[in-house]
Amino acid sequence: MTSTLKTRTAPPMLEKKPSATFVQSALRRGATTQPLKKNPLRSLGRAAKRLSAKAAPIKSGPRYTSSDWFKNIRSLLFLKSDILKRISSHLTFNVLLAVIGATWFHYYPEYFLNLGAIGHSLSGAALSLLLVFRTNSAYDRFWEARKILGAVVDNSRGLARIAPTALPPKAAADFGRMIVAFPYMLRLHLTGRGQKPISETSDAPDVLPFFDKDQIKTVETYFSRPFATLSLMNQILHSAQSKYPGEDQAKTLEMLPQRHILQRNVNLLAANTGACERIQGCPVPLSYSRHLSRYLTLWSATLPLVLAPMLQWWSIPVIAAICWSLFSIEEVGHMIEEPFFALPYDQVQTKRVADVIKRDTVAMFKQQLGVDLETREGLQSPAPQWQPQPALV
Repeated sequence: MTSTLKTRTAPPMLEKKPSATFVQSALRRGATTQPLKKNPLRSLGRAAKRLSAKAAPIKSGPRYTSSDWFKNIRSLLFLKSDILKRISSHLTFNVLLAVIGATWFHYYPEYFLNLGAIGHSLSGAALSLLLVFRTNSAYDRFWEARKILGAVVDNSRGLARIAPTALPPKAAADFGRMIVAFPYMLRLHLTGRGQKPISETSDAPDVLPFFDKDQIKTVETYFSRPFATLSLMNQILHSAQSKYPGEDQAKTLEMLPQRHILQRNVNLLAANTGACERIQGCPVPLSYSRHLSRYLTLWSATLPLVLAPMLQWWSIPVIAAICWSLFSIEEVGHMIEEPFFALPYDQVQTKRVADVIKRDTVAMFKQQLGVDLETREGLQSPAPQWQPQPALV
């Protein structure tokens, strides 16, 4: 009896760890757990690819890639290159001089004026430096314009971020429409279309939905329409400094710091406009461009007198290739010197900048106020229970 009780109350024996022989035999019988058929890292990679595919990338302007080489050569051979069209008269003149030089040497070599290669070799170095300096000065203007337009985007986003929380809904919506309209007005102003009626411009579908009829008339009376748009912003802010219907004086005082920040960003947009006008109105010194053009013309015009005795008829295609390369470099400098050039040579993509500001501003107001700035859906009069919300400033 005692032994029976002891047997019953005895603790269970601990399981022994399987031996290596047991594990090997189990593996041979296939008793182990089957390995995972799917690699979890591979599934994570697929998920990352799906997320990256859904994400909207930042659109950029047209860029050159290595695969474009054949397209670029084809446009040159079929005379579709814009630069080739712009230098065609100068290039044709030099090719005719090359034909005259080769013919002269072929029929009358004893009377040919052979200049030798020393003069062009020595002066070619100075010509190369002039071309490089000219192109670099033009690129500096393009680089500055790019930075200014980046500042326009930043300041506009700052206005779109703060305005929905710093102004009553009706005033915020009016202010938001001016934020969207400003970059398009700046674009028209810089591309030489600032005096045309807005309805007759290519940007009319993007601009007109954000203006009232009275506002269009007011803006079109100004010489600088970006400045007119900023003036409308100032009017909205000035009205917001006073008492709005449904907003007591305490709320007005509470939101004054944020409204001062809005005013500061409006002033920054005015400064950005002035910086763009400085680039547009002050080109590279005319004497510099004229001297380079004269130097290049004389150097290339006398080139047949150097190459015809050495290459005979082959001097014609060689001179044509040399003149094309030098004239193209000079013309590239002329084109990027005006970053806000008339369409289609808009170097800094002002249309893309305006579309980015429009997209972000409309999305911000729709998220925070439930207002569609373009269709004006969801726009209501200021409610008495409107409460200002602090914004991250």
